[in-house]
Amino acid sequence: MATNKKHLDNFYKEKYSLRDYKMLEKYFRDKNSNEETMQQMHEQWNDFRANKELNTNLDHVFSGLLASINASGTVTPKIIQLFYRLKYVAAILVAAIIISSAIYFVQRNAPVAQSTFIEFASNTGDRSYFKLPDGTSGWLGAESSLKYRMSDDNQREVYLDGRAFFDVFHNSKQPFVVKTPANLDVQVLGTRFGVTAYQQENSCEVVLEKGKVLLSNQNGLHKEMIPSERVVYHPANNKLESVMIDPSDYLSWIDGLLVMKDISLKEATEKLSRFYNVTFDFKTKNIENERIRLVIENESLEECLNLLSKIASVKFVVEERTALTDHRFSKKNIIVLNN
Repeated sequence: MATNKKHLDNFYKEKYSLRDYKMLEKYFRDKNSNEETMQQMHEQWNDFRANKELNTNLDHVFSGLLASINASGTVTPKIIQLFYRLKYVAAILVAAIIISSAIYFVQRNAPVAQSTFIEFASNTGDRSYFKLPDGTSGWLGAESSLKYRMSDDNQREVYLDGRAFFDVFHNSKQPFVVKTPANLDVQVLGTRFGVTAYQQENSCEVVLEKGKVLLSNQNGLHKEMIPSERVVYHPANNKLESVMIDPSDYLSWIDGLLVMKDISLKEATEKLSRFYNVTFDFKTKNIENERIRLVIENESLEECLNLLSKIASVKFVVEERTALTDHRFSKKNIIVLNN
């Protein structure tokens, strides 16, 4: 089998598809084309050394291949650790090693199913950067996950549980769609926007910074958003609330800021619980709807609570973490009292 160089090039140019992956797998399995494939990788490496300005981001390649290997069911912790070490080697060298290593492990077990999901996730209190195969990039907020399906039909469809900011790569022929737990679809061609849609919450928020966004669902809802618009969807009554805002107030979390402008104390504590990985327990009367205006950046939890107690009629009692039966520790619990 002759080696088609474009499949290898697509990995280096961040335009790989499942077809490219499968063709490379065939090249490595075929003894007659294996040597030719390795020679092409060698040439790519030489080109990379000659071009010092090349800055290829292979995070999505790494994530996709690692998920494929995980799907085989026989991956050991040592193999996972090896792949994470390889991730930080020079970009083209990483591609060559990861591609060949992934194909080796996968072909020993089971082929990658078209239903395989690739998942990005962020821990409580963290935010993480992601990049998708189509060139779309963005950030995941705390306690969030983003999944997409490896398939042959080039669909640009992701499933979000939590908070994310998207900088969507423009493609006039194929819209990019965000599926949410609220069953609200967010569809775009190329734009910058944020979505907050946690599974455990009863609403979905979309903030549009640039471009156009189409909101729709199976219940007949249909709305086209414009820049600087914030829309909150309530699944219980299939209604939308829309208001014009400053997008930076709602998207500054990607820079590590927590901006709270004219929101209720209850809503503020919900945001702070994820920001600091704590829980809040209200033992107050007639105070939860008090309005809050506060910007948090590098403040510690204690400093933040001190600031809140100065601008709201509340005081806080911090309960320290306790040991659980599974050798983990509980979150800090903050009791909210009337001042």
